[in-house]
Amino acid sequence: MEAAVNRAYDDHKGGSIEGLWVLLVPETDEAKTPMLARAGNGLYLLGFRTAFTARKFMTDSQLPATTEPRMLVGANVAEIMNQIRSRQVSGVLVDYDTTTNTYKEAGLLY
Repeated sequence: MEAAVNRAYDDHKGGSIEGLWVLLVPETDEAKTPMLARAGNGLYLLGFRTAFTARKFMTDSQLPATTEPRMLVGANVAEIMNQIRSRQVSGVLVDYDTTTNTYKEAGLLY
């Protein structure tokens, strides 16, 4: 599974978020939105190559239990893009690690 997810992202390197995992956090009682992070002057979507790394981030960051990891597939990419488009997100940070404050790579969104 992990190798397939890595290939899916690498095939679209610098672009599409399909194949990555994102964390959906409560925005209202009924709606969830993808978790974003500020880096420098930009706002970025946090994406993870595997469910394991997404859940590790959740644990390390002590996010609320209502946070939900979700794999981005063709059926939900448009919905996620619509949610973040209005927030002027600069790109995606892949596999952000809270203990080292580093990420594996960054890419554009389209």
